[in-house]
Amino acid sequence: MSEYYHIVPWFNSAEWLQVYENIFIHHNKETALQTILIWKSRCPSLPSGIESTLSLLEVLIQDENATNIANDQLLRLAYSSAVMRFVNHMLDTETAKGTSLYKAAKNMEVPDWIIDLRHDTAHSNNLPSIELLREASQIGLEWLERNYWVKYKECINNFVTGEQHIQPETPETNKIALVMHFCTSLSFCAHSKCKFINLSEIPDPSLRESIVNDARDLFGDHYDFSNLKTVSVQSLVNILDLNSRMLFKNKDSISYAIQSLLGDESLFLSSELLNFMGNEDFYHKKKLSASYMQCFELLLTFLHSNDILQDFVLELIEITNKTDNDDCKSLLAALWISEILKALDKTKQFIERLKSSGSTNVQLKKKQELKSLYHHWFPNEKVKGLVLDMQKPVPLLLTDIQFLQPIITTYNPYLKYFIKDLLNLVEPRLPKIVTENISNLAELISSPDKFPAKSSKIYTVDDLMEHDNKTSDNGNCDIPMKIVLPTEEIQQHMSYGVWKKCSKTHNWSSCPIGLLPWQERF
Repeated sequence: MSEYYHIVPWFNSAEWLQVYENIFIHHNKETALQTILIWKSRCPSLPSGIESTLSLLEVLIQDENATNIANDQLLRLAYSSAVMRFVNHMLDTETAKGTSLYKAAKNMEVPDWIIDLRHDTAHSNNLPSIELLREASQIGLEWLERNYWVKYKECINNFVTGEQHIQPETPETNKIALVMHFCTSLSFCAHSKCKFINLSEIPDPSLRESIVNDARDLFGDHYDFSNLKTVSVQSLVNILDLNSRMLFKNKDSISYAIQSLLGDESLFLSSELLNFMGNEDFYHKKKLSASYMQCFELLLTFLHSNDILQDFVLELIEITNKTDNDDCKSLLAALWISEILKALDKTKQFIERLKSSGSTNVQLKKKQELKSLYHHWFPNEKVKGLVLDMQKPVPLLLTDIQFLQPIITTYNPYLKYFIKDLLNLVEPRLPKIVTENISNLAELISSPDKFPAKSSKIYTVDDLMEHDNKTSDNGNCDIPMKIVLPTEEIQQHMSYGVWKKCSKTHNWSSCPIGLLPWQERF
């Protein structure tokens, strides 16, 4: 499952703890500073506590190593800047609520004279004395120890990608799993070919009993099941919608709902169900049949209505990225993504058309009225496509190209099946030629055999140098431009901004991501 974790610039929790100990226990500030600077190069925006620690450490170390009295003015400027950054960073959450700096400082137990010092450095013509600035910086560092480093020391944990993290069972998670199971069962019963109106019409006794038991567990004695001829499938759908609105109130509940739908025992990505419903379209045309998709239409509509569909789609994308899945499961996930995105696009078009016809509030219209109008405007969707909640807009993140960029730029052999549908949701709409080019690129990367190269020759550095020698001998050239490689002596003097070439003594290929060659594993 894709859960909600922060990606951080330190390699693991042990590296973070080592920095803490070097600053406040071993007093090895320079080593700690070097590590924090590495974090800064990995992530320009560090947590406020670390940003403030970095500013104060830099100036304190600079002061300790200063030998020239003439540097006093520069040190005072550096100290003033560090103190100002400390106050701004650490009191920002309080001042954002409209609280004054002095009130925020009192709430956060920062001495008020440091606020005076901050005002002097920002507005006065004269900087505070070096002694006062040193004292303020030291107090600031001690404050950070108590309120950032010690506070987070106990709760920083490692998360290893690829490991399965399962939420513990609680009454709430059990209820969520029950709702998902109940909704899936109703979704099968709502299939157009079933034509079940009442529960008594369900021929399978185990399915009928399962629905009744789930409903009793969820709704208790509020619903009478003594006569199944009077209990309609649609009434259960309605009562489910009413009773589940407050259930998915946070990310954890949404995460567990998706986990229960896409787990190993789930029917949604089950190859057995796919084969039972007929898989000719799946294997030969790489498409999902309308009859198969209708099995889950009510379920997907429920997810859309309860703002779960966005996370559900993102989890399906994660499944297509996992290398340990079998091809059938990954392809099935990719085709489901495509169909869900197509349905969202049609919903977007429907809402736009409805508004252009003079209807300003979609929420005021009845669902059945909207569905009839939808099928009138898009008659083909009744027999071949999904129909989702027409009162809900497209999930916001799925329209944001900045959010989608990591998805469409990560190698994924199944991206070609849904990238075009993903790009069609972007707002403002991308030019058609851009969408086509990106889609073709995804096809090229995932299926290079369909785009054979004109020449089987792969040119390397040695090939180019050999070709250069041949050209000098006979003047013939098969390559339109000559590439001149810099000699090793020239390369050593080439400038790359702040970057310098690494020593060849380090074996970077054996170094884990996030760990530098000279760092030890913790």
